[in-house]
Amino acid sequence: MRNFGFTLAEVLITLGIIGVVVAMTMPSLNQKLEDQRNMSSLKKAYSILQQATNLAISEHEGPEYWGMVDNSVESVTNVYNFYKPYFNMMRECPNQPGCWAYPTKNFDGSVYWSAHNTSWYQYAFTLADGINVLIDIYPRDTIRSSFGNNVNMDCAVFWVDINADRLPNQIGRDMFAFMVTERGLQPAGLDSTNNCRKGGTGWSCTSKIIHDGWTIKYK
Repeated sequence: MRNFGFTLAEVLITLGIIGVVVAMTMPSLNQKLEDQRNMSSLKKAYSILQQATNLAISEHEGPEYWGMVDNSVESVTNVYNFYKPYFNMMRECPNQPGCWAYPTKNFDGSVYWSAHNTSWYQYAFTLADGINVLIDIYPRDTIRSSFGNNVNMDCAVFWVDINADRLPNQIGRDMFAFMVTERGLQPAGLDSTNNCRKGGTGWSCTSKIIHDGWTIKYK
């Protein structure tokens, strides 16, 4: 009777092949798991911002009456103070470094912010669950052309870093934008997601993610 089995060499070759396959698939699996965690945090951040916006509007009327003006320290301070009572913060950085990760990169890999600059009139804070948020005011034309939202006024933009200081600190991957418009809170890209693509800035990716069922389907 003949016995069938594997030689040591055959076992080692098989294990080697398995190791190569695992090594090739692990990065994509890890990226998928990281994206899933990020999307869960983004969904939570959206809910927090939406609730805070509704409360701020009930207290201070509609955003069209807030006097939001680009490059105005008074304007961005007012917006920050309107929202502050409705956020559970673990740290605040009113126009100072400490609550935002630098460098901040666009989706195409280019650097958007290299470091904090006190002349920008930005306010940042970290929520109790570790999500970083930065508030800035952008002019109407930038909101239309770069964020993809058709608005009729300058708007406050909430940049959300859903995994805090961890990498990649990249817009469209772990950093996303929402804005306060005359129609309330809107995800970036509501009217156009043209730059949410390879080689784009990623500024308008938020709406695409929501439309795609809270998943990242672009590359």
